[in-house]
Amino acid sequence: MTLLEWILKQNNTPGWRTGVSSGERHPQITQEAIEAVGKRELLEQAAVLEGSGLIAVDWREMRNDIARIHYRLEDVGRMYEMAGIPDPREALARAGSLVRQYRACLENEDFKPFYDKLLEQIGKGSLPEYVENEDFFRALNAVADNRESLWETQFSARVFGNAKYFGKNLRKPVLRKLCRYGSAVEDGMEEDEVFAEYGIMSYSQQLECKGPLLVDTPDREGKRRLASGENFPLGMVLNARTLAAASPVGLPGVRRMITIENKANYESMEYSGDTLYIYCHGFFSPKERRFLRRAEELAGPETEFLHWSDMDYGGIRIFRFMKEKVFARVKPFHMDAGSFERYRLAGAGIPLEEKKRQKLLALDVPELEGVKSLYFTIRAGN
Repeated sequence: MTLLEWILKQNNTPGWRTGVSSGERHPQITQEAIEAVGKRELLEQAAVLEGSGLIAVDWREMRNDIARIHYRLEDVGRMYEMAGIPDPREALARAGSLVRQYRACLENEDFKPFYDKLLEQIGKGSLPEYVENEDFFRALNAVADNRESLWETQFSARVFGNAKYFGKNLRKPVLRKLCRYGSAVEDGMEEDEVFAEYGIMSYSQQLECKGPLLVDTPDREGKRRLASGENFPLGMVLNARTLAAASPVGLPGVRRMITIENKANYESMEYSGDTLYIYCHGFFSPKERRFLRRAEELAGPETEFLHWSDMDYGGIRIFRFMKEKVFARVKPFHMDAGSFERYRLAGAGIPLEEKKRQKLLALDVPELEGVKSLYFTIRAGN
């Protein structure tokens, strides 16, 4: 380290970075400074800097020691130039300009508080995470404001000209901000489910069902064809591309539509001519929700809508999500006090950590208040 670098390091405080640019500083030359620069080098460099007019020196012991140095804050910019080091005030100014630019062009109000937080940090003289990677802001805004259904590779190619760039470099940091600020994101969603809320699809997204559902879908020539669940008594799978192009057109004989979160429970259901079983992997994506709401419109007024989830924090959230965003008439299925007690006695439950217990307490799900209360009753009685 040179003496000039040591001076700049001591001077580089939040107060100076945010505008204190006049006055003087008088740092003491400590043993730490001598060890960092070297005794002989420190004396030689101090003499050169004094000769250039950048500092004044309190010499001691016939110029063999230094007590303090003195410099004007107005000269710090010149010091950075001489040292060949970027001025951190310029980096802060660039960061502030960049953050304001991306905040201004963002349409989704959910994420403006994130940019406001960055600007607050910059205003206090700190250089926040992400500001040296403009691609992060491009990706976040592009996801937040996306109005189309795009494969992740398509999205990446459109925004960055490289089909793999987003997934390799930006997916994780963008995901963290979507989960932190996005109002469309539910606690407990998987990664693909989060991105699906913003129209970014992965090939893993698919809808599985079992029952007499009629689906209108295009064939390889683009002609419309009718597929019937009756021909697939062990279950029918609609992948993401099929979901985008297909529509439900009939529910002959269906009197119940049951969504099931647990895959083993879904697979154990035998085909029934009056029931449509739908595997609920978690939170249905926007494409799945549109498809299922169209199916709901085809159902008769007497059709029952039921949902069967695990009776834990995640399962109760999924039920609430189903009621709010998929089937408004849905009711719990095998999610009552009797079922809870049977599963508990069979050893199927796991302890609920305190953080999730408190989140569960705050959930407003009138249909499952009885199940919720059991968690707290059991805890009180151990």
